[in-house]
Amino acid sequence: MDISTLSGDSFDAVDWINDNFKKYCDENSSAATKGDAGAGDIEAVDFINTYVSKLQLYVQQVNYAVEESSHELVANLPRIVKDVKALHSDVRELQGRMLEMRQEVAAVQEETGDCMATLEKLNTKQTKLQAAKESLQESDGWGKLLSELEDSFERNDLKSVCDKISALQKSLQAQEQLPGHEERKSQVEDFKNRLEALASPSLVQCFAEGSVEQAQRYVRIFETIQRKAQLLQYYRAVQKTALQQQWKQTLEIQATETAGQQQHFLNLFYDQLLEHCQKQVKWCSQVFGADVEDGLQPFMMLAELLPALQPSRDNHILQMLKTCNERLELLQQFAHANHTFVLQLNAYLEQSSIKLSPDLRHQLGQSIYEYFHKFIQQYPRLEETHLSTQVDKVLVSQPHASDAVRHLRDITNKLFDWLHESLGRCANITSDLALCKMINLLGGIFKRLLEQFSKTQRQLTLNIGSNANNLNTDSNWSMLQYTLALLECLADYHQKLQKFEKTLQERLLQLEHKLRESPQTTSINIYQTFESGEQQRILSAIAEFQQKRLEANPDNPTANLGIFSNIYESLKTFFCETHDITLSILLQPLESHLSQIQPPHQLQQGHMQDMPAFSFAPQECITQIGQYLLTLPQHLEPLLLAPSALLKMALEMCHIKYAQPIPSADILLSLVVAHCCVLYQSQILQIKSLSNASSKQLAVDIEYLSSVVEELGLTLNASLQQILTLLKASPDNYLSLSAGCEPRLVMAIRQMRNIISTQ
Repeated sequence: MDISTLSGDSFDAVDWINDNFKKYCDENSSAATKGDAGAGDIEAVDFINTYVSKLQLYVQQVNYAVEESSHELVANLPRIVKDVKALHSDVRELQGRMLEMRQEVAAVQEETGDCMATLEKLNTKQTKLQAAKESLQESDGWGKLLSELEDSFERNDLKSVCDKISALQKSLQAQEQLPGHEERKSQVEDFKNRLEALASPSLVQCFAEGSVEQAQRYVRIFETIQRKAQLLQYYRAVQKTALQQQWKQTLEIQATETAGQQQHFLNLFYDQLLEHCQKQVKWCSQVFGADVEDGLQPFMMLAELLPALQPSRDNHILQMLKTCNERLELLQQFAHANHTFVLQLNAYLEQSSIKLSPDLRHQLGQSIYEYFHKFIQQYPRLEETHLSTQVDKVLVSQPHASDAVRHLRDITNKLFDWLHESLGRCANITSDLALCKMINLLGGIFKRLLEQFSKTQRQLTLNIGSNANNLNTDSNWSMLQYTLALLECLADYHQKLQKFEKTLQERLLQLEHKLRESPQTTSINIYQTFESGEQQRILSAIAEFQQKRLEANPDNPTANLGIFSNIYESLKTFFCETHDITLSILLQPLESHLSQIQPPHQLQQGHMQDMPAFSFAPQECITQIGQYLLTLPQHLEPLLLAPSALLKMALEMCHIKYAQPIPSADILLSLVVAHCCVLYQSQILQIKSLSNASSKQLAVDIEYLSSVVEELGLTLNASLQQILTLLKASPDNYLSLSAGCEPRLVMAIRQMRNIISTQ
């Protein structure tokens, strides 16, 4: 029996008993093999008796072991107590010895403290005496150095002068404790100034000639006298003088060239600058060594040179603009020159692994672009003038309506071609920094084109009026084609305006992104050089455009971008007005026929009063209306059976019905029929009095019109149907048959027919 599992963490009594019982059965399985039925029970009893006996024996052994351990523990307790007391005694003795040692250390410190302070004072006095000794020695040699320095100046021996000034500087440091230090310091600075004045002519000549060995010699001299900053100023001044002279030569050469070649002077000068800068970077690395700031001297020189050029770049360009007709093209060339120069400069910096400090990068960008900012400010007005001039040339009145519509289509195409060209110029000249101002000026250009649409509409209206007496002529159908062509032209304008506005919105977002990321970029760009206040104004203008976009259509901001909302409103009006003109052309013959409807007084004779309704025939004017309506489909279907996408879009903007999946010709026909019904109803309601025969005649006319309309697949409006019912109602049953009709119509027809109300 394994009792070690009794002390396990996962001990389970049931599992343990079952496992042991199974083991016991395997060892004593003789009864089961003999087939005895009661063998299983006997085995269980034997197992229990055997294991209970073993467990009792183990319990007795455990109890005996516990008892033995208890006796040993009780016997050892006195000895443990004695050892603890002895340890406590030793600890108290150790604490006493540590206290004595602490008192001895404190006494030693008290005795030696005064001695140490005395030693420190003596050491300080010794140091001062040593410095005073050295100062006196240097003071004794000061006069000798001065006389030797004067001799070196008389001989113009720069190396000797430099060595003596270096010795004076060291002597000056040693004499710092002696009186008159400031005077000696001023004296040394005077000697440095004399040395600088003595060396400056040769230094300027050395820098101008580009001699490396001579320049290195002067660098050592100026470093020795701690005047390297002045040396670098000499270097930049010499380079600026040479480049200023080169600038004047470039302008003189430009003055002798042709007009086309004169415009490239800035590219030529920038190429010379870049080449000179690359050479000077190599030269500076040889002369000034590996110092990073010294290696950036050519770029510092550029930053100082460009704003100081005489004559300045902006004044010279202004003079050229005054004598040039193509000002925008000229500005594009100068802007391209700036942009190309900056790209080449950035590429060279990246290729050479030269990193400019943020201040120097900003200063260099300002020197390149700042002169051009005034032209960026002037650009929108120049662009507006240019566009206005182009539009003036094409806004010419046309004598014929067809020519006017065709001319409008050409103008629209040309205008948006010009506008996209202007966007290209805006990007090339201003890098879109003037885009917001240009957008504000474009509204006037769009309005001028809308005025041309308005003139064409008036021209069509006048032509309709002149053709009022020519019914069913080809001119009417020609006018219909012109109005549909005008609608298509309006849709083309609307579509092009949307695409143009989308392009503007994309450019505005790109501009916003560039303005916001420009402070973090490590390359030179024009956005870094634009004044922060002006940048904020541009960002505010962009945010205002975006807000207008949301206000124009909050559910679908892409439908109307909000830049030209007023133009879209005007266009919507033009769509509706042109569609009304189209309906007027189609309704003109109907109006002429309907104006002839009069009460049939000739039917008021007594023998015709009681004639049945089938004895009446429709009046001629009504049959003419019916014939006209039946011929409309053959005229409309060629025009509207498969309308162009632009015409379909225009019709949908004119009336919501055109958005249905029904042919546009059918929709236009239904609108004509609806207007015809309204006009017929209005004409009927103007009749003052009707006899029974006249009522029957009008009912026959309406029924004829109804049959014509049904043949077209349409129905009369509800009002005409009610009038027909009221006209056919007998006076006795008028009240009951008029139930459900409009009270206004019931009263009007009753008064016409002189029916006395029974109420």
